[in-house]
Amino acid sequence: MSDTLGILGVGHLASYVVAGLRNAGDKRHILLSPRGKETAERLRLEHDCEIVTDNQTLVDRCDTLLIAVRPAQLESLLKPLSFKPNQLLISCAAGVSLAQLKPLTAPALVVRTLPLACAEFGAGAVPLFPDNETAGKLLSQLGELIVFENEEKFELASTAACMNGWIYDFLDQLSGWFADQGLSPEQARALVTQQISGATALASARPDLPLSEISASIATEGTFTKTGLDLLADRHAIAPWKEACEAIQKALSAGSE
Repeated sequence: MSDTLGILGVGHLASYVVAGLRNAGDKRHILLSPRGKETAERLRLEHDCEIVTDNQTLVDRCDTLLIAVRPAQLESLLKPLSFKPNQLLISCAAGVSLAQLKPLTAPALVVRTLPLACAEFGAGAVPLFPDNETAGKLLSQLGELIVFENEEKFELASTAACMNGWIYDFLDQLSGWFADQGLSPEQARALVTQQISGATALASARPDLPLSEISASIATEGTFTKTGLDLLADRHAIAPWKEACEAIQKALSAGSE
């Protein structure tokens, strides 16, 4: 099978993936569809990609294809195209099930993933369903590959991908508070982001410890950490985050029916 990767739909997501692969040292030939002309031209110049004249030409030249368009654009993109049995299609369309994808991509094999913006730096969760060796080797360069055994669990990863975006607003609000207290914006941003980075590094390094146990070991009675944690609990600060996750999960479930 050829190592050439074809990308259908060239926008933000394609940019993260291409940059992430190149930063990981992946030198494979990458073909870009003409969709998203300005972004495609930038990727051609910065990351040694080739822009093809039309989508079917791209499909004909690649054994592995990444579908990087929004769900609403999926049918209009795929319906005119003809695929081959030996091709692997990796869909990044959130909320679009395999049952919905297969009639549009037959006779090719199709799997699902959802890289995050941080894939550019080889960080973050990279979900995959179903398991596939070729897709796994490609996607593992973009972050922590997590293979799911069924599509219902994969959709939870899609919800978590949305949560990733909310965290940036959370960080912005916290860093804004510290800046209001007199820190420079640079100091405030570094302080907040490094606190989060340190917390996730510890959690990742000690998978044997429950997260609640790590928290309890730090927020002991009489500490300022415990005072703040108790206040957050009294205000039910985590409840809206869970509610937001539930709302996204319901929307994804409705879209995949």
